[in-house]
Amino acid sequence: MTALDPTSRRQSVAYERRRLRLIADHARGEVLDLGYAQLPNPYLPGPRTVGVDLAAPAAPTGYSEELVGSVLDLASVLGRRRFDTVIAAELIEHLEEPYAFLRATHAALRDDGRLVLSTPNPIAFPTLLMEMTRAKRWFYTEDHTFYFTARWVERMLANTGFALERIQPVGIWLPVGCIPSSPIWLSYQLIYLARKRM
Repeated sequence: MTALDPTSRRQSVAYERRRLRLIADHARGEVLDLGYAQLPNPYLPGPRTVGVDLAAPAAPTGYSEELVGSVLDLASVLGRRRFDTVIAAELIEHLEEPYAFLRATHAALRDDGRLVLSTPNPIAFPTLLMEMTRAKRWFYTEDHTFYFTARWVERMLANTGFALERIQPVGIWLPVGCIPSSPIWLSYQLIYLARKRM
């Protein structure tokens, strides 16, 4: 998103806080938060959370460790360490190799581990409206490489060794407010909960 007015910026902050709380609700055991540095999750259990990103965050996060490295090469960054929960919040849409990323996260999970992934929904308001009008001023950030519909996220997860358990909508993003309860197809951001398949 770019060039939001002050009301929309406040609304975006409230929406992001809601998304971060929902993600943290699904974290269990030892947590690996990937691509966290720009927006560390204040609701995660800091003493049991490790962050990995290409750069260190600007301010302390409260995480137990903050590692610098590529999320596509987690084996080099983590060695043999495995986690109960891997979080990839608003990250996969920035990567040119989403399948390689999902395989790397699969390898970083314990056998009964879960992946908590969130990404924008391209058919929700306001993204669909921007697509219909071909508007490029908002919801057209240059650092997004892809948008994924829910059906294709499910397929990508299945093809990389995950079983999708649930899709959770964050809510409907509006410039004048947020509607927290919404069907999946209307939610601007979706949270995917997946289990590692053996």
